[in-house]
Amino acid sequence: AGVAPLCLRSVSSQSSQQLAPAAWLVSACYRQPTVPCRSCVAGAVAGRPSSARIDGSFAASLCGPAVLAVAAASATRFATKAAKAPAEEVISDEPPDEVDIYGRIVMRPQDGSSDEDTDRTPGQYVVKVYCVHSCQDNQQPWTNKPQEESSGSGCAIFHNGEQCILTNAHVVSDASYVEVRKAGDAKKYTATRVKLAHECDLALLRVSDKSFWEGVIASPKSKIVPLEFGSMPSLQDEVSVVGYPEGGEGVSITQGVVSRIEIQTYVHSGASLLAIQIDAAINPGNSGGPALDEDGDLIGIAFQNQQQSQNIGYVIPVPTIQHFLADTNPEDSGRCMGFCSLGLFWQELVNEQLRRFMKLGPERHGVLVRGLMPLSLAEGLVQRGDVLLAMDGKQVANDGTILVGHEERLSFQHLIHLKFPGDKVHLILLRDNQEVSVDVPVRPMRRLVCGTVYDNPQPYFLYGGIVFVPLTTPYLQEWGDEWRGDGPHDLVTLALVGLRKHPE
Repeated sequence: AGVAPLCLRSVSSQSSQQLAPAAWLVSACYRQPTVPCRSCVAGAVAGRPSSARIDGSFAASLCGPAVLAVAAASATRFATKAAKAPAEEVISDEPPDEVDIYGRIVMRPQDGSSDEDTDRTPGQYVVKVYCVHSCQDNQQPWTNKPQEESSGSGCAIFHNGEQCILTNAHVVSDASYVEVRKAGDAKKYTATRVKLAHECDLALLRVSDKSFWEGVIASPKSKIVPLEFGSMPSLQDEVSVVGYPEGGEGVSITQGVVSRIEIQTYVHSGASLLAIQIDAAINPGNSGGPALDEDGDLIGIAFQNQQQSQNIGYVIPVPTIQHFLADTNPEDSGRCMGFCSLGLFWQELVNEQLRRFMKLGPERHGVLVRGLMPLSLAEGLVQRGDVLLAMDGKQVANDGTILVGHEERLSFQHLIHLKFPGDKVHLILLRDNQEVSVDVPVRPMRRLVCGTVYDNPQPYFLYGGIVFVPLTTPYLQEWGDEWRGDGPHDLVTLALVGLRKHPE
């Protein structure tokens, strides 16, 4: 509600795609755009954003005379000064600098130097990701929508001793073909999806061609160098976002500072997870690109920004990335189990009358447990009417937040998001004016109606000319931007507040 988000990507198909509204989302995920994609949300501006491209020859014809004129003038002044100076032969033992076509020094050769001794360049860890998508038509489930192409960014990391490409799930969702290209290389290399988690909008790609990692250009800078994970940043820490946004074909770097760290809605899935807000520009095409600290270490992955606002971009932080990498589904190694939950309904205890009724003194703080979800593992351990005072040694405030660091506060649910299925969380509860300690196991809590169906074609049943399909949110979104009001009321209610009573 309020700000309308927009998900965009670079599409080359002949027919424009339909909007798939989701009005409850509040920010915008990005790929390099020309038309809105299916994960756009309600209120997004329809139509084709204009895009301009100037090829190399045209740019040279515009800039060439000016560059030559400046170079000629500089050469004339240099020659005049040299003529006035006494002739003196200067012999230097230093090897000559290597320069690019613009005369800029790019590397000074050193005896015995290696790749590790030279500074890392963006082209060594950032790649451009190309993807061909094809998704199911929710209105005609026996067909697929027209194919579309998009591009995003990715970065190299080590995972289980193997070099991989980390990017956003929305960059490669519903993919039928994925390619990557590194800076300075005209060749595109085929990539395969190794792991995918739409909930946290992350994906891992593998490139089997060894020449991609070793480099095919006669320069030590052409070798891919995986990034190292950094620590969680603090407010006002400087950050650089690297990627391949719209407006050009080369690597782009934007800089800013950390503005906010809190739980945010992830547009791609609708999940509420930890995110870092920065004021560095995050544009269409930056999705999947790394956010780096001052030491050049990875502190997050750019994935969305807020439409109709300036200098508000969001980054997936390292704790969420590491959870994604460590989370393994025993039934499918390419999928994740997901982020866990206690399965509680709770409310803040900021009202003084309610606090007095619950017999809470000024020294006690917490939140009120209103109930449990049907499949919650807290059944029998936590009761309706309990007051949650602390979790894993962290005091819970009346607004449901815990203190992180010296001055930052996050929702207590972040502590649960860091755990894996089967882990336990230690709770201190106030029950009948007595403190009670319990250890509660956690598990992912699934909605009754699927909110997303990426990479998962839905079954359908045809009988007597009638087509039966599972109830999903994307199906309800076919009613248009106002599907909550225009769609079937009973079905919309199930999609928004329905709870599972059985695991399957």
